[in-house]
Amino acid sequence: MRRTHGTVAVAVSTALLLAGCGGGSSDQSDDGRTRIDFAIHVANPQDQEPAFAAVVDAFEAQNPDIDVNLIGKEQSEHIRSIKMQSQSGNLPDMFWMLQASASELNDAGALLDLSDFLNANPDIASSLRPNMVEAFEDDSVQYGLPYQPLVTGLFYNLALFEENGLEVPETFDDLVAASEVFSAKGITTIAQGAKDPYSVWAFLTMLSRFGYFEKIEAILAGDEAFDNSDFVRFYEKIDLLRETGSFPQNVTTQSYFQAVESFTGGQAAMLDSGTWDVKKIEDSPVGQDVGFWWGPTFSDGVGEQNISSVVPSAPIVVNAQVAESEAKLAAIEKFLAFYYGPDGIQLMVDNQVPAMTDVDVSVDETEHPVFASVMEQVSSPAYTSQPAQPDLVVSEAVANAMYDSIYGVINGTYDPQQAAVVVQKAIDNER
Repeated sequence: MRRTHGTVAVAVSTALLLAGCGGGSSDQSDDGRTRIDFAIHVANPQDQEPAFAAVVDAFEAQNPDIDVNLIGKEQSEHIRSIKMQSQSGNLPDMFWMLQASASELNDAGALLDLSDFLNANPDIASSLRPNMVEAFEDDSVQYGLPYQPLVTGLFYNLALFEENGLEVPETFDDLVAASEVFSAKGITTIAQGAKDPYSVWAFLTMLSRFGYFEKIEAILAGDEAFDNSDFVRFYEKIDLLRETGSFPQNVTTQSYFQAVESFTGGQAAMLDSGTWDVKKIEDSPVGQDVGFWWGPTFSDGVGEQNISSVVPSAPIVVNAQVAESEAKLAAIEKFLAFYYGPDGIQLMVDNQVPAMTDVDVSVDETEHPVFASVMEQVSSPAYTSQPAQPDLVVSEAVANAMYDSIYGVINGTYDPQQAAVVVQKAIDNER
């Protein structure tokens, strides 16, 4: 979810970072093993991040001379802790961090350049999806590598489509036609919850089909405007879905979590979500009937239409002071090689986390049918991923305006032109 994967803005003072010196953890655990202190953004990694925990456990079993000491804290507390540690020069050896703050840490010289690791592991470097690496590059410095991929789109209830004589849509016109049928029968087409305004992942990908990444840099620089004809046309599509009754009648007062419940309870044909909901969907009454879709193509879209969304979430970064310890540096490089290697990737897939590399993985379709559908789409050569989630390449204020604009049209608060202007005003306010 976006709030989990990168929207909390925490400013890290470059001056304070530069003031820090020394620090870092000791090289060895009490039992003599080389210790890696790894700070993560959840309080209980075993329960809250089982895929990551499984990789750590397997790595330690394979490398009994290395101790990965997980330091788990709830995300906001974790970020505050990293900020405080950066001020004193006592950052953990490795840690999860929001991209904007990681970039500031890199600017302050606090992070290890991982280019040498990638150069020493060409198989990993070539197997990682390009956008997973490019997201954390700054000039020639590789200041981070992806923690996990962020995969979002539309889950669909195939049984509902078949019961109503419909095929799963491919184009926007198909989606509108299906929506008209569902609406006439009192069935919600797309489960959404405006009380959690960030929950518009599939619509953000649709925005990419109207030239978002071709325009956004010029828009932020003031050379173009967000309220351009292409983006207004994108909002017009959302408005048409509203007019055909695609969204829940209580979308304004419904939360994202209630939207999930309506889908898993069989009251909605589609759900705008991501892979974090796979287990919940598979365990629900509709679990055997659910597939995954990247969303519609548009005949009047801009540029490539077969766009998927397999994008990097927050990065894993390494404290630059690790380079002062040969043993610790070697242990961390060994961990990274395992994490991004075929064994680590397969362990994550076994825990329903999509692969961020192009290595072959196996999925038990009988036990995990929904995740198998996701992986089929992730690996489809017919689609190319957008480079990042559109809201993650702008400031938090602009991202919030984007959410407001989309839900504003869904709720009928804004017309398409007004919605685009809302975002442009947020951009103007930052200049």
